[in-house]
Amino acid sequence: MKVYGKLERGSRENGSALLIAIFALMLISVVGLALVVSTGTDTALAGNYRNSTGAYYAAVAGLEEARGRLLLRNPDYINKTGAYAGLFSAQGLPSLGVTDVLYIINPVGGETVDPTDSESPYADTEYAAEMGWPLSGANVHAYISSVSPVAGLPGPGFKWVRINPVTEKGLGIDVNNSGGTPNSFTPLRYGGNGLTLNPTGNQALGITAFVVMPDKSTRLLQYVTVPNIIQTIPSAPSGLNFDFPAALTLAGNVVSFTGPSSGNDFRITGQDQTPVCSSPDYMVASIGYTNSADSGIATGAIPATDYVGSPPPNGSTPSQAPASIQNVSPAMNPNWLNPGWLEPNVVQNITTNADVLINGNATGNDILAKAPTMSAINPMTIVVNGNLDLNSFYGQGFGLLLVTGTLYYSPSATWNGVVLVIGQGAMTVSLTSDPGEINGAVFVAKTRDASNAVLPALGASSFTVSGPGSATGIKYNSCWIHGSGTVAGAQGPLNFRIVSFREITQ
Repeated sequence: MKVYGKLERGSRENGSALLIAIFALMLISVVGLALVVSTGTDTALAGNYRNSTGAYYAAVAGLEEARGRLLLRNPDYINKTGAYAGLFSAQGLPSLGVTDVLYIINPVGGETVDPTDSESPYADTEYAAEMGWPLSGANVHAYISSVSPVAGLPGPGFKWVRINPVTEKGLGIDVNNSGGTPNSFTPLRYGGNGLTLNPTGNQALGITAFVVMPDKSTRLLQYVTVPNIIQTIPSAPSGLNFDFPAALTLAGNVVSFTGPSSGNDFRITGQDQTPVCSSPDYMVASIGYTNSADSGIATGAIPATDYVGSPPPNGSTPSQAPASIQNVSPAMNPNWLNPGWLEPNVVQNITTNADVLINGNATGNDILAKAPTMSAINPMTIVVNGNLDLNSFYGQGFGLLLVTGTLYYSPSATWNGVVLVIGQGAMTVSLTSDPGEINGAVFVAKTRDASNAVLPALGASSFTVSGPGSATGIKYNSCWIHGSGTVAGAQGPLNFRIVSFREITQ
């Protein structure tokens, strides 16, 4: 009987074990199914993120291609062949009408990318929303092919990049705080302190990139950019074209100017040498200072004829004939008198975008070795992060020269363009009877102390002339500063600075 009872209990236990096994299998199945669903969700999320990130960076690549190709010195400059001569100056500054539109297109294989085709999957439907009129009412210029594909390999996946002027309506901002309806017909400009409707300043451009990924997801990103140029004067008087207040500007406090000794000669003239680039009768100061306490910096044995602008070439009375030596700070952008602004916004900005950067002391031959193609039609931005010795250098330079140490100069050398001596703020001239000269403008400012720390206020910049000899010296020349039809000038944009960035929701 006992054996029978045990067998009965064992059979019941066997049934329980079967149920437990079934429940365990069900639980494992549920967990497995959850894992499969979770893995699928993670894979889908990762795929979406990958597509979204890929579309974002493809759009940024398009924006950067367009921004880079707006630069005159870029081998793929957008107006390299002169096809858009009316839209860009000889110096590479944009001047687009409010309806002008440029497209860079990037088709893959044999596809057609036509942003103006409303039936196309690549149609530009955003333009009308921004500008207030359809794309059919715009002046769309010949398409520009992207240079992103290399050696037969496809480049980033953007389809087109649009370049056009921006307006208050397009950006949805009231730049002059008028409180009225946003202006849709006046291209915005950049006046140094922000976007403005004022006609002075450089034109702001909108750069918009459109991306369609293989999964049909899209992305639309936009920059607002402005030409980044060296400009000490916020806006020039009407009809004139200059950005430096003097042929030689000594910025700072307790500055010093030591002229040539009696019988020697170093002329500095504020009369524009090439009035075709500014005004036939315009003169700037010969020597400018920025602290009223420095009014006596250039008196004594200096021949007065060396520092007075020559009469206008047409013999008329100058429309504006400032004293040859004067306080020029009222005309200047006050930021240029602040070391804390000059260092990051001028020195570092120029250094970052320089064609040639020499860290340490250098000579004119060092510059020529690193910039063999520098010329009147190919001016360059040269930075010497140290002292530069141009004594006994019989060469020519063209463009923008920045020296952070001391600039040693003799008239054996010629520089055509803008010379900035910002840092230690010292320039020394050793006279010779050679015919070299500086054509353009010179700006000297002491922003750092002897240990190279940035000063809280501008220090005592200096300009010293010594030795026997006679030289034509420094001649204000707006063509070498700005450029003309055959001269690119020193103020061609260093880059196109991004002043805003946004993603446009579609």
